[in-house]
Amino acid sequence: MSKTFQVGAGNKVKLYVALLPLGDRTEPEDVSITASSGITSAATSVTVTALDGPIAGGTPLTFDNGTAKLTVYLAKDAKAGATTLTIEPASATLTGSSTAEYVAKLRLLGGTQLNANINAERADVLVFEDPLGFKDGAITSQSWELPWTANLLTTDEAFRRVFYAASQAVSGREVYVWQEDAPPAGFAKGDGLEGACVVMNAQKNLQSVGILTFTTTFQGQGSPKITRYSLT
Repeated sequence: MSKTFQVGAGNKVKLYVALLPLGDRTEPEDVSITASSGITSAATSVTVTALDGPIAGGTPLTFDNGTAKLTVYLAKDAKAGATTLTIEPASATLTGSSTAEYVAKLRLLGGTQLNANINAERADVLVFEDPLGFKDGAITSQSWELPWTANLLTTDEAFRRVFYAASQAVSGREVYVWQEDAPPAGFAKGDGLEGACVVMNAQKNLQSVGILTFTTTFQGQGSPKITRYSLT
């Protein structure tokens, strides 16, 4: 079986996701990580050089010492400048110094459908009588959502980010998403939306060994950030 899920020619809409540190809704950035010493089996912390950016708890990180790799999961948020990562107990040993790359913008593969919904709630304000029956009003709140369905491998790291956020929603865990429409002819990137979201109504259905169908809705509050189509 392929270790990655192939994206078909009909999948024109792109969706990327990153876990957010608790209480932080700013756009995440990539972080390079260097562990100065080995990671022992069942270890719950990793000593690293000072991080140049934050990484959210629940994020899987794969350390590579040049001959072997080990994936660990952050047990809590790591702040910029931190020199120790708190992790879930390591499943194996990785000797010597190693490095890991935290890629913030990780694409969700295998998507079969995606649409964007932007909602607004309006309160009527009775200011004057209108002979045609119109009312004045004020927008009191706004929200947006991105429904998403995909068939993908259970090992997909982007999916594991989303599933973690869904399971930890009551603690305030959110994700940051980037959505891109199909680009116009001659352009590399289409219009899109981005922003912080809660993972709502997550449903996982195991179709066969190692492959699942996952359905969820990313729901954001306020106005999403709009991105425009571009050549790059």
